[in-house]
Order: sequence, then C-alpha cells, then structure tokens
Amino acid sequence: MKRTILLVACLATGLAQANPSDVKYDEMPEEYKPTIYAEPDAIDWMMEARYGVFMHWGPYCLAKVPASWGRNGPRPGAGKQANSGVPEEEYNNLYKTFNPVDFDADEWIRMVKDTGAKYFIFTTKHHDGFCMFDAKNTEYKITNTPFGRDVAKELAGACHKYGIKIVWYYSQPDWVHPDCLTDNNDRYRKYMFEQLEQLLTEYGPIAGLFFDGLGTKYYQWDTPRMLKMCRTLQPGIVINRRWGGGMPGEFSVNGDYDNPEQEIGHFEINRPWETNLTMSEAWSWTGGKRVKTYQTCLRLLIQCIGSGGNLALNTGPTPEGTINSPEKENYRFIGEWMRKNSESVYGTTGGPYKPAPWGVTCRKDNKIYLHILPKFSGKPEITIPALPVKVTSCEVLGGGKVELEQSGNTMTIKLDPANVDPIDNIVVLTVEGRATNIPVIEPVPDGARVEIASATASSAQTGRNSVETLMGRAQGNFVEGKKHKGWWSAQGNDKDLWLEFDFGKQAEFNYITMAEQIRNCSTRKFVIEYDANGEWKSLFEGGQIGMDFSLKAPKTTTSKLRIRFLENAFGQKPNLLKLEAFRL
Repeated sequence: MKRTILLVACLATGLAQANPSDVKYDEMPEEYKPTIYAEPDAIDWMMEARYGVFMHWGPYCLAKVPASWGRNGPRPGAGKQANSGVPEEEYNNLYKTFNPVDFDADEWIRMVKDTGAKYFIFTTKHHDGFCMFDAKNTEYKITNTPFGRDVAKELAGACHKYGIKIVWYYSQPDWVHPDCLTDNNDRYRKYMFEQLEQLLTEYGPIAGLFFDGLGTKYYQWDTPRMLKMCRTLQPGIVINRRWGGGMPGEFSVNGDYDNPEQEIGHFEINRPWETNLTMSEAWSWTGGKRVKTYQTCLRLLIQCIGSGGNLALNTGPTPEGTINSPEKENYRFIGEWMRKNSESVYGTTGGPYKPAPWGVTCRKDNKIYLHILPKFSGKPEITIPALPVKVTSCEVLGGGKVELEQSGNTMTIKLDPANVDPIDNIVVLTVEGRATNIPVIEPVPDGARVEIASATASSAQTGRNSVETLMGRAQGNFVEGKKHKGWWSAQGNDKDLWLEFDFGKQAEFNYITMAEQIRNCSTRKFVIEYDANGEWKSLFEGGQIGMDFSLKAPKTTTSKLRIRFLENAFGQKPNLLKLEAFRL
C-alpha cells in the first residue's frame, strides 16, 4: 500500500524513481524553482571581495597526508578506489589522538583579516566523513577527540567578531557512512540534511556553502530539496557548483558560481567564479613542504582578479593547531600589499583587456587598473591597443612617474626605469564615462604567437611528462581551461638541465611567457638564451618562474631559444608547463 501511494505521489509531482535511493525529476517541481539559484544580487559581496582564505583541517594532518585522499579505503562517489595511502582502520582512528592544543580561532581569523581576505572557507566535513563541528547525529567528530572543542563554533564566533564572512565546506559523499550512495542512500540523505540544518542554524549568519559532490548526480542528494532548505535557513546564502550534475531543463547549469581548482580560470566576467588553490603541495598540512613563494601567490591573486574571478588561497593548519610559518608569512606579505593596493582589487571586475603577456587589467567606476607584470630586459614599457574612450589621466597607484603616449590605434605606457616594481606595476587610467561599459578588448591579435616547430631537452620523461607537452602535442595533455594534465619533467639523474626550442626559421619576438606545474614552482635561478649565428647569447637571467612568468625583451630575431635551469628549491627538478613567445 505504501509503495502504491509513493508511486502515485511520484507521478503527480513528475518524480521519476530510478531506484530506491534516487530522487529524479523529469521536470523541476514548482516549489523548488525559486530556490535553485541565489537572487542576482546575493553574490555581489563575494565578487566585490575578490579574495578569501580556505583551510583544510582534520585529523588527517597527523599522518601528513591529503585530506581524505590519503586514506586507503572505499571512496563512494569518487569513480575510482584507493590503491595506496594510510590503511583505512588506522586513518579512521586518527581522531583518537587529535589534540591541537595551540588552536586559537581568534588568531586564525585575525590573520585572515590582516591578509585582506573578506571571507573564510572551512572544511566542516570532508569526504572522509569526520565532522569538525559538534554534529548531533554522529560520534565521529571533533568533540570526541582529546581536544574536545567545537572548532567550527569558535571559528564562526571569531569571523563574526572580525567581520569576515563564513563559507562552510561540506562534502556530500561520505566514505565512512555505511549507507552513503548505497540502496539505502535515503537514510544517508536524512543524516546529511540534519548536519546541514545544524550548520545553518547554530553558527550565526553563514554567507556561503561550498559543496564537493565529486562526480555524483543531483538525484543522489535530492539537491532541489537540499537547496530549498539551505536558502530558507540562510536567506541570501551563495552556493558553489558542486551540488551534483544533471539537473533538468533550465536548471542544468550548476551553482551560483564556478570553482576552477589548482588553476587560474578563463577570462570570464559574465558568470562569477573562484579559483581554489593550495599554497603547499596538498589540501592539508603534509609537513610544510613545497610552499609557494609570496611572489607566486600574489601573482596568482592578481591573475585571478584580472581574469574576472576570485582567489581562495588554501592552507592546511598543523596537528598542533597553528598555521605553517612560511604560509603564514605569505598571508602577511599579501596583506601588506593589499593595504597599499586594495583599490585595484576590491569591487573591480576583469577587463577591459583580456589577459596578455604584459599583464592583466581590472576596472571600476571610471578607472582602469593595469597590472603590468613582466620582467624587463630592455626599456620598461608596453604597447597595447588604444581604448575606445578618452583617457583623462594616467598615474601610478601609490605615486610615481609614468608616461602615456597615444598614437593611432595603440597606447604606449612607459614606466620609470628607476622605480620598476619586481612583482606588479599598477598604472591607473582614468577615462571619460564608466570603465565597465567599455567592450572587452583582445590585446593579442591572431598571428602574434610565434609557432614552435620542435623542442629538445637535456633529458625528459615519457608520455605526459615529455617535451611534446610544452607544444600541446602529447596525447591527453590539455583539459578545459588553463589546467594542464601534463608537463615537461627531466630525468632524476639529470644535472645539466636545459630546454631548447626551434622555430624552424628566423622569427621575431619581444615577449616570452612560462609557467611551472602548480605543485612544483621550484625554479629559483635560470637563464634564457637565443641563438645568434650559432652562438648562444644571454637574453635574461632570472630567479622564480612560478605560474605566470613573463619577459618583455627588445625585439629579438632568432631561430632558437634555450632555457637553462641553474637552481631549484625543495630538491626538485623543474616541471615546466608551458613556454610561449609573442610578437606584440
């Protein structure tokens, strides 16, 4: 009798029940339509903030492994099973010795505020199912550790104290719950809904939810009902795209905003997005290894802003409850930079110029902020397409000399050679009218990129780590966006590291761009050389490459370029993701 009633109810509401654990809809029920997406202005605060701090923290830091992914056990929803990591039973019992006695929520959130971030994302439950809050419906939680305190509550209190908006990270997949993504998934959904309700009712105002549904579908979580509950409990809350794929009809686009991970998103100013990126090598504290430099982190923030998005910069606190010192220092240095230059960050949108080898731009009101990023081996100046509006003033943000010359369809901006900033030179153009009304400008015309015919190296690994990856010719190398699956890696015993690029003919260029693999930004000294009638001549000697190195050189004509890697940090070999030459 109950099944008959359920079937009639399903048919009446358009529900198509594929199996006992699914909640599918042929058409979205009317009651859920108003709460699938946030109201258009609800996300304004996030887009004005541009910068947030992300933290992954849990008992897994005791084992120095990535959150959840360091566990050798079942992975419902992940699409593949683990074949390495901490044995399941050992991992699941780490919480019994987790006692971060130095944890100080006030200190953490003061750091968040001082770095210039406007919001804070915290892992309340990762895929491993451990709750970093006092969840009422499980014993697998922080208050059952030797520490015994609800860290989420303490962090929420500190965020409210310092005016930092809270975004709770919550994984729908749960790798320890016996019913998750089984035929009894309805029982797990009840458990999940209870936890979400608690997180959204007992911790004060919550600005956002960061779901992490992996490769799952909406009907496994009853996402429409889940969204209605969340938006009812916290009106105005914004929610990311990872709520489960396959929603029907006009609701097929997931989330209020997108989440490129470990990459800078495409230039996009019509849909909000946020890059999630680690300062170290993993989504956790794994011993404080391979921390990106302040310069690399700052440049990634600038690139995100100029591409139209946000950066959520992640750290993994230590088992004692402190922030790893090099990462804490990075946040501090970014904060110092923000206090001087936040005018070019907060409240801006990307453009009007798309990202180019010379840098990025952002804008608000009647101002355009040019973040001029290259190293210069000649005169510190760039030439860019002219704006379609009148420029009424040109100045360096914070003071300094700059010259603007307009000629026909181009503008040349000349920096003061005696005061070139090694990371970012911000030039402010004031224009007539609103800068946000200027159409998007493509600064790199067709044909400006110099084609590379072939490349060789001192040594190379195979497949996706071959030299061919640098030219996009290795199978499976590229994925959507700027994220690469492959990069050049040298052999472990290679002591004389170099890459040589052959244009196949004489070619002229004046820009070179390079990027390292995001988890191995290790280069600390290198030299760029060009072939001059069979003799290698130095074009530039540099230190870090990071994710967005750019060199503006005098116009150079050659058939070959060579990069020699002279020093790398962390005992690593260089992992180069790309090299390109341009004629602009």
